[in-house]
Amino acid sequence: MKHSLILSTLAAALAFGALAHGAEPKAKVLSVAEDATQKTVLVGRTLVNNMIVMFELEPAKAMWMQMGGAGKWMEHGVGPNERFHVEVKPIDPASKTRISHADVKFEATNKSNGKKLSADLHPMWGGSGLHYAANSTLAGDGVYQARITVGVPAFARDAKNKELWLKPTTATFHFRLAGGKLVEVTEPADESPGKK
Repeated sequence: MKHSLILSTLAAALAFGALAHGAEPKAKVLSVAEDATQKTVLVGRTLVNNMIVMFELEPAKAMWMQMGGAGKWMEHGVGPNERFHVEVKPIDPASKTRISHADVKFEATNKSNGKKLSADLHPMWGGSGLHYAANSTLAGDGVYQARITVGVPAFARDAKNKELWLKPTTATFHFRLAGGKLVEVTEPADESPGKK
């Protein structure tokens, strides 16, 4: 009895450690290729460190940002070859609200050609509510591993939630582009209460 309890505890710890430290996500083959230059496509959604991290690709778009002096809004247009808008939505699973005031970083490696890219994702407000985003070129067709890191949110917490998100949260996603279209994405994770 004692040995089986120790073994099951060890197995659970190893499984949690693999998930928490960027285990390879499961791929889901799409029945029809999705063109993220024409519409929003969910690449993946996972639960890590008591945070849901949602990752989408959609058509690149101009964004309005404060540039120069305070209160001066200017259009930041789509750059040359920027075809995709990388969009990340960190969510508190308990309240189902988006997490604000965090530094969010995106890194992707095309495992087929070895090319890497990275971007700081800016906080944005749009039709889908609060999210973090930037336009990207990506690095051609191939299999990608993407890492999204959500920094420690800089907002105050009440005593009940003071331990939430004290370290950066990193989520790993898989996707594959063929002919510029998504043909594989990350299998969505179970977001049941109590799962980590």
